[in-house]
Amino acid sequence: MRKRSCRWRKTERPKLRSARKNPRTTRASVRKKLHQLHRIIPGCEAMDDTETLFQMTANYILVLQLEVSVLQSLCAYYEV
Repeated sequence: MRKRSCRWRKTERPKLRSARKNPRTTRASVRKKLHQLHRIIPGCEAMDDTETLFQMTANYILVLQLEVSVLQSLCAYYEV
C-alpha cells in the first residue's frame, strides 16, 4: 500500500517561542490578557479569582449565544 504524502510536512513550520526562555514576558502577556478579559465581561472589573473569571466568561458566552438564537427566532417569525 502506498503512503500518502502530506504537504504540511514538507513545508517548514514556524517556530513557536518557548515560555521557558523569558517567563517575565509570558507572565506579563497573560496578565495583560486577563486584564482585557476583566474589561469585557460585565461585573468582573474588581475580581481577582481567575477561576471565577473563567466561569463567568463561559456563562457570558452562553448568554450571548442565547440572545443570538432568540433574535434569530424573532427575525424568522416576523420575516425580517
